[in-house]
Amino acid sequence: MSQYFIARQPIFDRNLKLFAYELLFRNSPQNSAPQSFCEENATAEVLTTSSDIGLDGLVGTQKAFINLPLRFFQEPDLLLLPPDRVVLEVLENVEVTDIVGKGVKTLYDRGFTLALDDVVDIDPYVSILPHISIVKLEIPALARDNWGATISRLRRQGFKVLAEKVETNDEFEELSALGCEYFQGYFFAKPNLVSGRRLTASKLGLMQLMVKINDPEIDIETLSELVSRDVTLSLRVLNHVNSAASALNRRVESVREGVVYLGREAIRNIVTLLTMSSMDDHPVELVAMALRRGRFCELYARECDVEDQASYFTVGLFSVLDALMDAPMEEVVEKFALSSEMRGALVLHDGPKGLSLRVAQALERADFSQLPEDLSLSGEILATLHQDATLWSDQIVAESAVD
Repeated sequence: MSQYFIARQPIFDRNLKLFAYELLFRNSPQNSAPQSFCEENATAEVLTTSSDIGLDGLVGTQKAFINLPLRFFQEPDLLLLPPDRVVLEVLENVEVTDIVGKGVKTLYDRGFTLALDDVVDIDPYVSILPHISIVKLEIPALARDNWGATISRLRRQGFKVLAEKVETNDEFEELSALGCEYFQGYFFAKPNLVSGRRLTASKLGLMQLMVKINDPEIDIETLSELVSRDVTLSLRVLNHVNSAASALNRRVESVREGVVYLGREAIRNIVTLLTMSSMDDHPVELVAMALRRGRFCELYARECDVEDQASYFTVGLFSVLDALMDAPMEEVVEKFALSSEMRGALVLHDGPKGLSLRVAQALERADFSQLPEDLSLSGEILATLHQDATLWSDQIVAESAVD
């Protein structure tokens, strides 16, 4: 578990109706930007938190403005958020090279709205202006006598103008009269802090996975197994494949199917973001328990010759989410894109998948009185399956251990 901190500053239209929030990186409850930080990692943290918590939990139904440093124009595939929910800001220190221009066009073609941040002069951005919708004017850096001419020029070129760092009512009234559509600044509201707790991923495991994902010889089965070793990564895969952006008309419940659907590149991008955001390690025993339960449920399903055995693994893997998030399971499952069957299995141990989880938990406690009486498998077979699952999970944990 780790705690996240994100500040959000509201953006209003000229009628002072809320238009959007800008999401800002924070690393403590102080609600102030760190004196020094890596812009790439800060953006990765904002993007990762937005995916984990969900944009609705951060900005409601409004759009989110997110700062993008150079790395994300060089690798636009790292942007995994729905295009209709975010506005991507080209930071003022991004030099517009051919590579950046290509990245901007790629994001534009994918449906993202793009904005220029902290603008004083748009001339350095000429080559990407056809793909820009909003220009954020840094009001304190502009001579007041030049406001009118600058805003008029931008509007004639078809841009919506956002006045940022507006400090007084007089500034707001004048800028509104001159044609600015949107406003942001301490006159309206200071950034407020949003914080909470979320799942974290093993940094070592992610680094190992990154190396293997980039191995062209890796097959889909091996990749699926590697992803399944981390609860957070597995959950991110399923959340992403079940999001509205994927346009699927059904729920995917197995990590393997999610990996197959997303493909190697999408998985690589998810892992890259998680790695960049510098998350903490899981407690080793909890990881081992999740893997052991997942493996047992999968072996149980295989022995019973039932379909969709991979989703049984997912149930066992996700059975520790309540411990990882320090919250009751019925609250935890509401945060993620899980089917009603999966939720029932995790919360109430309902259905065949829930039954396999009940058996796994009884065996790990050596409490055979809790085993259902009508099981189709003998106690001897169950014990063998549990032993196999334990050996498998112990091996996975050992392979990931820090020397």
